[in-house]
This record gives sequence, C-alpha cells and structure tokens, in this order.
Amino acid sequence: MTPDQVAPRSLTGLLDTLDPENPATGAEHRHHDAHEGLTIQDMLDRVGARSFGAALLVPSLILVSPLSIIPLMPTIGGLVILTISIQAFFGRDHLWLPGFLATRRLSGAQLKRAVNYLRKPAAWLDRNSRHRLRFLSASPMDRIALLAVMVVAATWPFLEILPMFTSISAGGVALIAFALMVRDGFVLIAGYTVLGLSLAVVAALISGIF
Repeated sequence: MTPDQVAPRSLTGLLDTLDPENPATGAEHRHHDAHEGLTIQDMLDRVGARSFGAALLVPSLILVSPLSIIPLMPTIGGLVILTISIQAFFGRDHLWLPGFLATRRLSGAQLKRAVNYLRKPAAWLDRNSRHRLRFLSASPMDRIALLAVMVVAATWPFLEILPMFTSISAGGVALIAFALMVRDGFVLIAGYTVLGLSLAVVAALISGIF
C-alpha cells in the first residue's frame, strides 16, 4: 500500500476513488487503470494504508451492492473484512492482505454498477452524519465495534446461498465502518442494530437446524 495516500473523508469521496469514470481514477503510476478493473489491493491502496474504517467500507459497500449475487463474493468479502478488522482490533499501523484475497479483481463495468447503485444512499449519509456521541467510536469502545464486525462477517461464508442476508448484514458493517471513519455514534448504534438483527437470524437458523 502507499503509506502517503490520504483516505477519503466521506462516502461520496470513497466512491469517487473507485469510479471508473472519475478522471482521478484513471491510469496512474503503480495502479491499474480503473476502466480495466481493480483488484482488492488496488481498491484498498486508493483509500489509504492507515484508515481501517475506510478500508472496511470498500468490501462492505461492494456486498451491499448488486455485486453480492456473484458466486463466492460473500465469502471473499467476508474474509477481507475479517482480515481488516482483526488487524484493526490489534492496532496494526498498516493493512496487509494475503495474496489470494489481494489479487481478486472486479471489472470496470462491475465497479461502475456498484458505484452508481450506492451514490444516493452515500450522499444521504454524508449529509446527515456529524460528530455525535464520539466516545462510542473512540478507543476502547471501537474494539467492541470491530469485534461485532468480525463475528458477523465470519458467518457469511456459511450463508452464501442467502445473498440478501449478506447484503443486509454488510449494510450494518458499512454503517459501523462509516461511523468509525467520521466519529458518529448515532450511525454506530444503527450499525449495531442491523448486526444484532443479523445475528438473531443466524441464531434462528442454527436453532432450526439443530
């Protein structure tokens, strides 16, 4: 990752870094042309090596979009989110991904589809977020948020056949990641609510099986 990359400060800014039609995401030094697609490593490089909140947003937003129906996408996204959140939990300064995850690629058309789908909700969240209940997103409370993300993301590989479930729970992860990035405790509570409902569904499924 490029350590001097400045992380986006909003959801709209993050989507701009992934948009193949944004001039800023065209061919540039050390990166693939966004029109030809980006690997997961490319995407994370664009949001910065030090911002774990922004890094968590990348795979969670992809899973919120219609791309979640692509086979194995929930599993790959879940593993990426687990890897990022574990490193954030233990206080690493820079993010690292194993090669089999870092080299996974989305085409330019897939990226554009996801970005367009997420533009309106991202703009709404940007307009309505602000610094509120900041203690909920500060250390050590942020570790609770990361732990919740890890627990939920770990269920996705086993629920691959339920893409709608993955999209909804990924929305909760995205809310938590966004809240950590902008320090908004209200958004964090909303994310906890979605993840809590997701875990309730998982518990109901397990109890039904056994």
